[in-house]
Order: sequence, then structure tokens, then C-alpha cells
Amino acid sequence: MEAVTLRHIDKAYTSYSTEVVITGQQRESRTRQVLRDLSVTFPARQLTVIVGRSGCGKSTLLMLLSGKEQPDAGEIAIPEGWHSAMLSPDPYVITWTNVQRNVSMACGVGKTPEERYAHARDFVRLVGLADYADLTPMELSTGMKQRLGLARVLAGQAELLLMDEPFASLDFLTREELQTQLLQIQARMPRTIVLVTHQLDEALLLGQRIVVMHPDSTLREFDLTALPYPRDLSAPDMQRLKREITAECKKDAAL
Repeated sequence: MEAVTLRHIDKAYTSYSTEVVITGQQRESRTRQVLRDLSVTFPARQLTVIVGRSGCGKSTLLMLLSGKEQPDAGEIAIPEGWHSAMLSPDPYVITWTNVQRNVSMACGVGKTPEERYAHARDFVRLVGLADYADLTPMELSTGMKQRLGLARVLAGQAELLLMDEPFASLDFLTREELQTQLLQIQARMPRTIVLVTHQLDEALLLGQRIVVMHPDSTLREFDLTALPYPRDLSAPDMQRLKREITAECKKDAAL
């Protein structure tokens, strides 16, 4: 089975003092080890959610998967021919054109403008923006802009979707709507999704797998593939799972 695999990944960042130094002297530096010997596998066409305390390396992991950062050591194996796309709380959109053309421009090369435009129409409808296709991003609410970002990411046909707290800036009603849409889209067009969130309820509602990351780069994985959608967070199984994952996340406080 195809999968995205990281093996024995190390990643550190070095910052340098901004103080003025005399010529010939060495500027002070400080190195922070973010990831240490991290190994994890993301199964193809599954939605994996990563949770953990701030600073444990969740966003760094996404940056490595996107290719925007390179590991200091270790190996990242992505199936040949795959490419990735990132969706953040402030998605990239083209401000000077409308929703329909925004998505059309994300449809990639190899298609005529007419084909891209028709293809984009499907994704605009899929994320619930058909009635707003002629508006520019400046005329959209935060939630609509996030829908546009999702449509652009989907239109790019990336096999690996990376989502860094994509719904963090939304009100609870819009967040719930987009969570539902994401699950519907995933059922219709399965992609390999790695989603980072600070909301455990969101992880429980969306994830087929939940990965708890710790500051020392150790992991614990929870398999939710047997739990059907939509999920009821008040159900006994979900409450038990929530307590277990919360306890796992709290282990860091005892270190």
C-alpha cells in the first residue's frame, strides 16, 4: 500500500544574537532541536490528524512534508509523481480576480483555459461558493475565503494535502460546516491528508488516525478507521477515546 513515510528525522533551528560584535568576534547563537529521530507513516488516502502541545514540531513536520524545509538527517519517502499542497488559516488566494478564476488558475497546466474554467466550476460548487463565484477575495468573509483556499488546493490535484490549523480562525458554526464539507470531499475524492489542530474535538470528528506528538518526538497513534462518520462526541466510545488521548497529551507535563 502507498504511504508517505518519514524515517529517523532530525531538524534543528539556529538563531543568532542581534547584538553588535567587534570584527573577528563570533556572534552568539542558540540552537533548538525541534525533531529528534522522528519516524511516522501516513497511509495513502487516509485523513491523519496530528495533535500535541505547542512547540512539539507539528508545523515543522508539515513544512518538511511540503518540501519547504529539509531535514538535517533522516529520509522522507513520498510516492513517485506525488506533489503536495498546503492549506493554512490564511490561505493563499489571488486578490485581483474572482472566485471562479482563482480556482481555475489553480487547476494546473496541461488543460486549455476553457477546460480549467469548467473544471474549476465543479470545485467552487463542491465547497459551497457557487453563488459567490463572481466575487473577489476582498468581498468574501473569512469563512468564504477559507472555502476558496480549500477549492484551490483541491483543484491543484495534489495527492498529499497538508493542513495547518485550517479552521482555527473561523466561528464555531462555519468551522463545523467546513469540517463536514471536508469529510464529504474526502469520501468523494480520497486524498492523503495530514491535518494539524489544537482542537481535540476536531481531531476526533475528522481523523481516521490521530497521532499525538510529544516534545521529544516520540509518538502515539490511535486508529479510528472503524468509527464511522458522522461521529457523535457524546457517545461512550468517543468519550473514552477523548480521555485516553487527553491523558497521553498530558504526559508531557510530568516530564
